[in-house]
Amino acid sequence: MTRWFLLGAVLLASARLSVAQSLAPDTLLAHPAPAAPAVAAPQMAEMQTAEEADSSAARSLGEALRRGEFHAHARTVFMATRNRGAAPDYFAQGVGAGLRYESRAWHGVRVGVEGFFLKNLFSSTLAAEPGRPESRYELGLFDQEHPHHREILHQVEELWVSWQPRAGLQLTYGRQQLDTPLLNSQDSRLSPNFVQGLWAVAKAGPATTVQGGWLTHVAPRSLDRWYTLGEAVGRYSMGVAPDSSRADYLGRVPTPGLAVLGVRRTLGPHATVQAWQYFAPRLLATSWLEGTRTFARPAGRWTASGQLLWQRSLTGQAGGPTNQRYSEPGEQARALSGRLAYQHRAWQYAAQYTRLTAHGRFLFPREWGREPFYTTLPRERIEGAGDVHALGATVAWQRPRAPRLEAGYGYFRLSREARLNKYSLPDFHQLNLTATHAFTGAADGLRLRTLYAAKWGANRASYLPARAINKVDLHHLTVALDYAF
Repeated sequence: MTRWFLLGAVLLASARLSVAQSLAPDTLLAHPAPAAPAVAAPQMAEMQTAEEADSSAARSLGEALRRGEFHAHARTVFMATRNRGAAPDYFAQGVGAGLRYESRAWHGVRVGVEGFFLKNLFSSTLAAEPGRPESRYELGLFDQEHPHHREILHQVEELWVSWQPRAGLQLTYGRQQLDTPLLNSQDSRLSPNFVQGLWAVAKAGPATTVQGGWLTHVAPRSLDRWYTLGEAVGRYSMGVAPDSSRADYLGRVPTPGLAVLGVRRTLGPHATVQAWQYFAPRLLATSWLEGTRTFARPAGRWTASGQLLWQRSLTGQAGGPTNQRYSEPGEQARALSGRLAYQHRAWQYAAQYTRLTAHGRFLFPREWGREPFYTTLPRERIEGAGDVHALGATVAWQRPRAPRLEAGYGYFRLSREARLNKYSLPDFHQLNLTATHAFTGAADGLRLRTLYAAKWGANRASYLPARAINKVDLHHLTVALDYAF
């Protein structure tokens, strides 16, 4: 296995995907029996002013299509995981490429489309076999629903039409990429998440931006097709139910879609605040608030940030087996996350803390996005848990035209109760080392990122070692190379 770690550091001669699966129950912990986080892809650039729109707009539909622009990108990702002792190890190399077209504006209307393909170049056995669990990280590069497939996968990821009726307002309908605190692209594999629906972005004054919409479908990362939002829930691992039984809610989530509304406001030159509301009928309602304040000092700059989350289940009255419900009727979750950062020349230091209360589990479908807490580190998350204390610290260094070097550490204390630990994670430590470099000059558009992650249980006596595979007591390496032109 060691040779694959070394190979991954230098092998970048050759990534992106969509995943559907139902894994074996997560029973890492010996649970006792119970007593009786955005902006749409076509809106990534600043919305044009009226004068800019007039100068660049096409005079006819044909001209708008002819003067459109093509963009391409290629990606390759190598991943390897080494588990403790005699537990199985995994590795995989994937490659992908995509082509994107976006027309010029014609009477404020633009269209865009993007297609992408990906391929498993080589890998260890990633599917589950007798005595060998399924890969957790590496399989996410490809199609988790069909772990034995090695064919080229392809998909139309973006297909949208946008309309800017006036300066400061843009409407987009179709398949698009969005990034909000909770609903996001979670782009750390070959292909990110995409969603389908109507999205609007509006400037409500020079310091305020309002955005939101109604979304009905999603193409989750590591899955090779589109689903309604309700159908997608449960395509990744479902963990355990509050009564310790294996969760089995795939295909039983009746929500018709997701309504999102977000407001971001700048409060002077040193402070910002943003608030988001997520509402999925018959599933959940989540409110999220974040504020940031900077303090400039002669010796450096301090930044204080805070996040608040409140969530409640919209599941109806209890009916049917507990393990067939995504959340329990009346279940709530509350979270607080804070960060204090200091910037001095090329160095940045930060300390973070997150608290999930014992009111219930924080739930947000992993197929829809990734949690935004300050303590969240790549290759792990605490979604699905309640009664959590998480502590973290990071240090980063970067100079112009030099790689960004970053080290992050986190300690996560979780509940041992099944009703507060959906994925049966024990208390654990995690250390991440990351190097990222964006090339310039002749290699402009090329970006290299290397991630090393080590995770180890805080108390091995508190969990079942046979179930720790791919969760704790492991070393993981990711090497990703992107080229956009």
